[in-house]
Amino acid sequence: MGDKNIRRHNVSFIETLCKSALSKSGIYGIDYSLNPYFGCEHSCIYCYVPRMLPSKLKGRAWGSFVEVKINIPKILARELRSLSSGRVLISSITDPYQPIEQQYQLTRKCIELLAKKNFEVVVLTKSTLFTRDLDIIDKERFELGVTVTTLNAYKELEPNSPPPLMRLQALKEASENGFKTFIFLGPLIPGIVDDEIQEILELAYNSNVKYVIIDKLNTKGDVTQAIAKALNRDQMEKLMKAMSNKSWINEIKEKIIRICNKLHIPYDFCF
Repeated sequence: MGDKNIRRHNVSFIETLCKSALSKSGIYGIDYSLNPYFGCEHSCIYCYVPRMLPSKLKGRAWGSFVEVKINIPKILARELRSLSSGRVLISSITDPYQPIEQQYQLTRKCIELLAKKNFEVVVLTKSTLFTRDLDIIDKERFELGVTVTTLNAYKELEPNSPPPLMRLQALKEASENGFKTFIFLGPLIPGIVDDEIQEILELAYNSNVKYVIIDKLNTKGDVTQAIAKALNRDQMEKLMKAMSNKSWINEIKEKIIRICNKLHIPYDFCF
């Protein structure tokens, strides 16, 4: 165990041992969360995790490291012996299908274990790698979702993530093969997502998703400043203008509702 000296996008990967696999969740409708990794190669500028768990960073920059919980399948197998059912989110503070998963396959091993038990499982990712595991995912008890935050500014805000259109194409493939799918539209970034809402929801409709979940931007800490620094001048001006509009969130919410109703897409807001 230790630093394997693997580096990608200036990211270091450190093998660690975890004491637990399933964490009780405070997310509505979710009993447990499971995070095979801590840290994320995708390096999304707006991520709430480093602002929520600053002590776990230990002075490291978010996006510069990934802790790989190499024993999590073994711990999960042990925990499942005493649990009969529940609803599990994979995952809540990392991306379960970030590139390092191709090597370690921890998410796949955990899915194999959960699929053998009477658990409902929700998988959420910005990756297309989940298609690798369609052979072991239970169509009745699993739901697959991809996050789409922006179509046009993803290179600035999600620098190491697969393009959104690739994510949506992968989700469409899963939908067409009988899997339950959804889009996580969020976080809603003022001034950035405004002109993209229609197209994103139409793409969701064309991907045959069962529903859309929408969440707003968590502005804790320096997130707004970090986003602004990553944008070009025109994008930054749009962000600041929208941020100064106190009614923006209600206006964008109403717009989403109108479009979803027109497209007959079920939706749910996290705020």
